[in-house]
Amino acid sequence: MRKNLKGCKKLAGETLAGNFTVPVIGSIAVAAMSAVSSYISTALFPGDSLYAIIGGEVFSFVLSLVICIFSAGLYRIYLNISRRETYSFGDLLYFFSHQPDHVIVASFVLALINLVTSLPLAWFSFTSNMGNTTEEQMNWAVTYMLLTLLGFALNLLAAMPFTMSYYILSDNSDIKGVQALKASAKLMKGHYWEYMKMLLSFVPWIIFSIFTLYLALIWLVPYIETCMAVFYRNISGEFDEPPVDSYPPVTPIPQFHDETEA
Repeated sequence: MRKNLKGCKKLAGETLAGNFTVPVIGSIAVAAMSAVSSYISTALFPGDSLYAIIGGEVFSFVLSLVICIFSAGLYRIYLNISRRETYSFGDLLYFFSHQPDHVIVASFVLALINLVTSLPLAWFSFTSNMGNTTEEQMNWAVTYMLLTLLGFALNLLAAMPFTMSYYILSDNSDIKGVQALKASAKLMKGHYWEYMKMLLSFVPWIIFSIFTLYLALIWLVPYIETCMAVFYRNISGEFDEPPVDSYPPVTPIPQFHDETEA
């Protein structure tokens, strides 16, 4: 039976209970990789010249594709946890030996969307200065904040159809990256508002984490990601199947034809 929002979150909490260690450390490891890549990019391309900005963005873009292979492995961990299947730290490396090029292709599209939607903010940062007076600095800060929110909203909307790609690749690593993106878009059709409601339900907890100096995110992020794994299983029709003793190895996903093999 299909689950509602409350049912998805309840199942996520039940399956994650007692299984925080691996996802917490895995999430911290992937976040650390992103932070280190940003530091390396800044160190290799210092300054605020056009060359430094473009070089830094390109370098970060390439590194993000490698980090996304680890991220896809982390998605696999959360998916296995939600199914009460075995998992380990080694799953972070799963896609390095299971068609990493498919993950890179899917990640390239997602990273490209992120890059394009961040261009307005990057251009504003490069072409403007904070000014000398308090009023000028306040206006600059407000514009910067608005462009940041705009970039976030555009990225969320543009990438939303493809948010299930890593889960699909986890269940079917032989599917090519482009086909995983198409399957994700087909799977998400008609479920955008459900997905948005799921995200919005975590906003109060994220705000609360600010008062804990973001320490609460150590536990909140794994819970959110497990909820998303359950959401994927829900919209893919996995819960439509009659109860069985063990979960099927491959979750049902939308049927499609690989045009490259036609």
